[in-house]
Amino acid sequence: MKLLLTSNGFTSPEIEEALDEFIDNRKNLTVAIILTASDPIEWVLEKEGDVAPYDSVARLTKIRELNEDDGDYKYFKDKGHNPIWVDLKDDPKIIREKLQNVDIIDVPGGDANWLLDWAKKAELGDYLKDLLDRGVIYTASSAGNGLLMPDIGLSWWNKRWKLDHIGFGIINFCLSVHQDEEKLEESIDKIAELKKNYEAEFPWKIYLVQDGQAIVVDGDSVEHIGSGTKKCV
Repeated sequence: MKLLLTSNGFTSPEIEEALDEFIDNRKNLTVAIILTASDPIEWVLEKEGDVAPYDSVARLTKIRELNEDDGDYKYFKDKGHNPIWVDLKDDPKIIREKLQNVDIIDVPGGDANWLLDWAKKAELGDYLKDLLDRGVIYTASSAGNGLLMPDIGLSWWNKRWKLDHIGFGIINFCLSVHQDEEKLEESIDKIAELKKNYEAEFPWKIYLVQDGQAIVVDGDSVEHIGSGTKKCV
C-alpha cells in the first residue's frame, strides 16, 4: 500500500520526491481526481427546534464548474499523466468502474464530513482498500486524508454531534493537518485533552502535520516527512 497524505498538497521538495518514488518514473498514469470535498456547500438547520451547530446538515449551494487549468488536475497533467474527474455524488456503479482502472486516486481537501458522507453513499468503503492493496497509489491533502482514517472528528467531535465521524479505517492512525510551528505545543495539549475525555472514541496515534509536510505510508513503513518539527501524540 502506497499512501501520500499531505496537509496542503504537493508543496515541498520532500513531498515531490516521495511521489516520484511511488511513480518510479512512469508516465501516462491515469489519475482519478475526487473533488467532492470542495463542493460549494452551506451548513443549515434541518428543522425547527434544531440546535446549531450540532444538528446542522450540509447542502449544495451551486453546481461546481470544473477547471482543468487549476489545482491537482493541472499538476498531474503537467507531469505527463492523464487526470480524470470522479464525483462521489455520481452513480456508485459508475464511480466503481472508473476507479477500477486508475493508477492513482487523488483526493484534495475541503469539507471532511461532506466527503465522508458521499463516500459512504458511493459505497467506496466496499472496495477502496482492495484497490490500494492491489497497488493503486492514494494521494490526498487535508480533508482528503479523512477517508482512510478511523475517525475524522478528532478536532471537533463531541457526543452532541449527530454527524457520522467514523472513517473507513484503512490506516490505524489519524492526521491533524495545517499545524503551525509556533503553536504545536498548544495543539498537543488540545489533542491530549480530547483523547483524555474521549479515550474510547480516540485511541489512535495522531500525527500533527504542518503545511509542506506529509505522512508517507509504503507497505508497513510510516514516515513523517517535510521541513519543520514533527510531532505525534
